[in-house]
Formats: sequence, structure tokens, C-alpha cells
Amino acid sequence: MALRNLILRFALGGLMAALSFLIARSKLPEKLSGWDERQFDRSLVALYACSRFLIFIAAFFVFHQKPWADLVSFYVPQAHSAMQGLVPYRDFSTSYAPLNPYLDALLLRLHDSPLSILIFQIACDVVSVPFWIRFFRRCLNEATVRKAALLYLVQPLVIWEICLDGKNQGFISLLLAISFCAIARKEIVSGISLSLTWILVKILPVIFVPTLFMGARKRTIWLLSVAIPSVLVYGAFIAVRADVTWAVRKEGSLATPQNLPYLFGAVTGYNLPEGLLSLLAIIVVAFALIITIRIQLRTKDDPARLWIMALSVELILLAVMLMNKKSDTSYLGMCFFLLCAFAAFDADRGRRAMAGLYALLSLLALPIASFWYWPLNRESASQLHTLWVAGNRNAWIMMAMQSLLAVSYIGLMLGIVRTVRGRVKGLTPETIARG
Repeated sequence: MALRNLILRFALGGLMAALSFLIARSKLPEKLSGWDERQFDRSLVALYACSRFLIFIAAFFVFHQKPWADLVSFYVPQAHSAMQGLVPYRDFSTSYAPLNPYLDALLLRLHDSPLSILIFQIACDVVSVPFWIRFFRRCLNEATVRKAALLYLVQPLVIWEICLDGKNQGFISLLLAISFCAIARKEIVSGISLSLTWILVKILPVIFVPTLFMGARKRTIWLLSVAIPSVLVYGAFIAVRADVTWAVRKEGSLATPQNLPYLFGAVTGYNLPEGLLSLLAIIVVAFALIITIRIQLRTKDDPARLWIMALSVELILLAVMLMNKKSDTSYLGMCFFLLCAFAAFDADRGRRAMAGLYALLSLLALPIASFWYWPLNRESASQLHTLWVAGNRNAWIMMAMQSLLAVSYIGLMLGIVRTVRGRVKGLTPETIARG
């Protein structure tokens, strides 16, 4: 099963990466360009929903694939614990948000099967698409928005991680899409929706708070709408003596591949001290924040302000993915539409590099984690170094994938920095609209 899983991941990643590159580099067909917004939206969402649920039906009802991964290892057992009246962080451990087990428990009460959670994640991902499209129509031209939507339609990581693995990135994507869509006019809705990501799912989206705060018009109202639900929920768990910091401490103690610290250890055979790794990660993320916040402060017109906010969020996520010693490409799924929009925007300006890096990331993001589990056996960086020096074929393949993944991250980050800095050098709403 592990071999079949790996082959399918490589095959899907390779096919969709090639298709993504062609979509990014090509003009939209005349028929597609001729549709009005409502016709395009309805057709795309219908195609998106049908493709996702057809994949789901084929996998679990035609080929009788059993649910796996986090779905059965964490989501379902923790939901059952919540159904028994146990309290997260106090009576059982979880790396997810405090209300996540209760959300999954609610779904299992409707039908006690892992597929209930999986269907919910697919539905959330489908519903998120119109919100992402609506947001980007405020800052990009229609052709670029449609190309971004097509890139998202064929994004292999999103297809696999949500439709087959049932990862909770689908629900995060919906909450983030609502937050983005509402931030220009409905700050309270935007703030509450963002706070629900770390109340209902996982803590990671909290890294977007500074950037979205700068993107809001009424910043005080937005910040209060983020803070109040967070304080109420986390405060309630603290009141019942639940250690709400456990998840962060647990995740912080883990080390995985798909980042520079692991690659450095695999190349040199030495692991840098955790304190130094944390410091380096903070420096890189802080540098990204300083760059983007300075540009956000100088940007007054709404289309450019929203576009730079979107790019800044993606830059922060890529910086965290690159430098944090515990990374997983599946995290990209929570806002992959942002990266699709950037690839489409850059390609429409006649540049090929970002489309190529986007395709490279699409190729590697899906199989790299699976390869670490099998044929490798979750080797640490120093263990991989030993295998690599000994000439182990699988170690060489893993080193190549790790290096190329880092190249794609760094290349996309530099492309985003170039684009947001271009705003200071004369990028106006009109030039954004022309793409």
C-alpha cells in the first residue's frame, strides 16, 4: 500500500504540475474569457465540487480505500474522547485547537465514520472558492482571477490532502477566505473568522495576525473581533485547568523534513541547537514582516493594499515553512489560492520563472512527506546524512527533493518580495489590473 500511495502521489503531482505550468503560461480560451462573472463562477464551482466528490467516491466506494493518516490517527480518536466528556489538554492530549475535537465529535454524531469528517472538509474547500474569487476580484483583473481559479482546480496537494486524507486545511481555507473577503468592509466578520481558525482547527494561522491587522481599515475593531473570541474560549479552558500551551510546546519539540534546518543537518550531519534554530526562524519571519508592513503602511489605495496584504500573508507562510524545524507541505493547503493568484499574476506579466517554481512546488509538495515515511523510515537529519554519505539511493532522492523544495520556497519568496517592493516603485491599481 505504501508503494502504491507513493507512486500515485508522484503521478498526480507530476501530471498536475505540468498542467499547472501550461495553464499559467497560456492565455485563457476565448470561450472561457467570454463568460460573464456569474456564468464562470457557477461553472467553476460546479466543476470543482463534482471533481472533488468524484475522487472521493472513486477512492472510498469504488476502490474501497480505507481512511488513513491523521483522520484515523488523531481526528476520530480525539473526537470520541470529547464525546465521552473528556476535556482537551487536561484529560487527553491534542495538537489541535481547543474546540477541534468537539467539532469533529459533532460530525461523528451525525454519522460515526471518518468519512463524515472527510466530507465536511471537502465541502468547506468547495465553499471557500467563491470567497477567494470574490476577494481577488477587488485587486486583480478578471483574466488573472480566472487563471488563478483554474490553477487551484488542478492543484494536486489540495486534491489529495483534502479529498483523500481529509486534512483540516479545508476548513481553515474557508475561514481564511471569509476573513480576507470581509476585511475591506466587515472588519468584525473578518476578525471573528480568523480567530475561529485557532479556536476550531489549529494555532498556525495566528502568524497572519500582523499582516491582516495592517490590511484592515478599522484596525482597532478588527483586532478586538480577533481577541475577544480567543480570550473567551482559551480562558474557559484555562478556568477548567487545561494546559492550553501544550499543543504549541508539543509541536515545537518535533522536527520534520521539508525545511532548511533539516536540510542543513542532512548535508552536514550536525543539528544546530534548538535555541539557535528558533532565533534564525524568528529573524527571517521578522524580516519578512518588516518588509511587508512598511509597504502596507505606504499603500493607500484599496486594490493595491489588498493585493499586497495577500502576498504578505503568503510570504509569511513560506518563511515559516522554510525556517521552522517542524514543517509540512500540507500547511500550504490552508491558503493555496493565494499562491495560485501570485503565479497567475506573474505569468500574465510575461514572466516564466514563478510559473516554473510554482509547478516545481506542486510536483514536490505531495510526495515528499510520503517518501520520508516510506521507503525511508522517518529518519532524522543526521540519520539521513549517514545514509546519504553511504550512497543510499533513497537518501539521494530525498536530498534532491529537499533541495528542490527549498529552491522553490526561496524562489517564490524572492518573487513575492520583488512584487510587493514594486508597489513602492510605482505599482498602481491600474498596473495591477493590467497584470
